[in-house]
Amino acid sequence: MQASPQNTLAVAFHLTHHCNLRCNYCYTGEKLPIAMSRQTADAGIDFVLKEAKQHKIPRLDITFFGGEPLLEKELLLYIADRFIAEKGTITVDFKTSTNATLITSEVLRELDSRGVYISISIDGNPTVQDEQRKLAGGQGSSRLVEKAIPLLLKNNPCTNVTCVVTPATAARITESVDWIYSQGFRFITTTLDYSADWTMDDMKILAKGYEQLGKWYEKKMMKQERFYLSCFDERIRTRTFEPIAKNERCHLGYRQFSIAPDGELYPCIQFVTTEKIPEFMIGHVQDGFNESCRNYITSASEKEKPECSGCKLKSRCSSWCACINYMSTGSIEKASPVVCQHERLLLPIADKVANRLWKKRSNLFIHKHYNPVYPIISHLEINS
Repeated sequence: MQASPQNTLAVAFHLTHHCNLRCNYCYTGEKLPIAMSRQTADAGIDFVLKEAKQHKIPRLDITFFGGEPLLEKELLLYIADRFIAEKGTITVDFKTSTNATLITSEVLRELDSRGVYISISIDGNPTVQDEQRKLAGGQGSSRLVEKAIPLLLKNNPCTNVTCVVTPATAARITESVDWIYSQGFRFITTTLDYSADWTMDDMKILAKGYEQLGKWYEKKMMKQERFYLSCFDERIRTRTFEPIAKNERCHLGYRQFSIAPDGELYPCIQFVTTEKIPEFMIGHVQDGFNESCRNYITSASEKEKPECSGCKLKSRCSSWCACINYMSTGSIEKASPVVCQHERLLLPIADKVANRLWKKRSNLFIHKHYNPVYPIISHLEINS
């Protein structure tokens, strides 16, 4: 069972600002060969363990991020080994988010021996992938990713794929998800490029895409196929169970923070870029937290947003996410209009899909969305 967020400290180690891809929508700035030093990594590990012990936090969720973290694989392994050796009674979970182009059997063996869960990014079939996720030299990345797919699935059938949807690919969202699914992946997270200039025409195209994807989802459910698709499953969850509670949210800078390659502390991964953002620097691993900055960011991000007042979808919407709000509006205090429009078009579609499956008395749908232990059972079955 997943640990309670209140009992977990989530920390991202940004190992480098460098990357071997040049994705169209990347927010992290210029790709510079600036990596975290061993000295900074040691200071970061010491700082995280001290925080956990001081506040009696029993679980650490350590993420290795970039840039592309596997460009600094040896540093990743060093950090994991130190945590394993020094964690004491604290439980430590590791994961890394990678573009999958550097995956080999040897890399998987080294990560698996340390219990590092791998999440990858694929935006769709080779055409879509090569449009949006090019190598630094301009070539498409799909060839390298396709070589990694069977290795990843053999290592972990529950590997999660993140698929970024942009205005250019909105009409192909079903095609993208179906291709990823056809490769054997059963955990798919779709996310918008929230920093893009989404027009109303783009949103109409996206709505049609979701209608088509809803039919795809419904067919798979009726065939008793077990999978997770975030755009529908998360929104149906807010209806069949309860909306995301306040204590489940990220609480910037407190239950989660990021360590940049230079040791600066930020409240979340989206604020770590090569172009420093001083107003979101909440400290340094050598000096600890800047409490006044941390308090301001937390209070500002959790303020009620007047633009959301009276909205019937407010309790089910992700307008609370400060990172998305910042990417979309430049402020953590303003709700993203992209999020607003997106939720207004997607939630009714998701609800219609749920209604149809309920009326058809889909056993898998009822089990999936009304049985609280389904995620555990499903994970075990897929992984067996």
